[in-house]
Amino acid sequence: DDSRLKNVPKVVDVVPFIHDIVQGLAPKGVEKGLRVLYKPMPDDDESDHDGERKLNPVFYANVDNDHLREVVQNLVENAIKYTLKGDVVVDVTGDESHITISIADTGIGIPREDQAHLFQKFYRVDNSDTREIGGTGLGLYLCRRLTETIGGRLWVESEYKRGSTFFVEIPRIDHDEAQRLIEQASIEA
Repeated sequence: DDSRLKNVPKVVDVVPFIHDIVQGLAPKGVEKGLRVLYKPMPDDDESDHDGERKLNPVFYANVDNDHLREVVQNLVENAIKYTLKGDVVVDVTGDESHITISIADTGIGIPREDQAHLFQKFYRVDNSDTREIGGTGLGLYLCRRLTETIGGRLWVESEYKRGSTFFVEIPRIDHDEAQRLIEQASIEA
């Protein structure tokens, strides 16, 4: 809030970048008996064994990698925290100009009246489902701030008692632009 938030963009290949984050958090979900799935790169035991290799599109972004990591980590941790049974599914999709990271859960969901306030500082959904689960009400506020800092946007779609999906949309750059920026960074280094 005091305008000292740095933003140091660096080219990142989003699919493997997010995979590493999800892999690091998956044990937390497994401890709770949840399945934590990463759609673009499913673990071997989750994928079909028909010999077909799945080719993912390459999604390059020029964003502050630490900010992106913090946002996705927080959203995946929340999905695990607020899901008592079922799945947490992370996906990466996109079009020519945007990359969308989605984190879907089968958790407690968010009542419609709370969704508009979710990304405000110190806001916590207060009901019998959330009282047992700790938190300060700062995580989603910080996620929103960091997402906006890297030129993206953050939103949620949720149904109370059915689960939530959080979406992080960031600007996409094409392969040529990514290569140019990578070369420029190595020259400056």
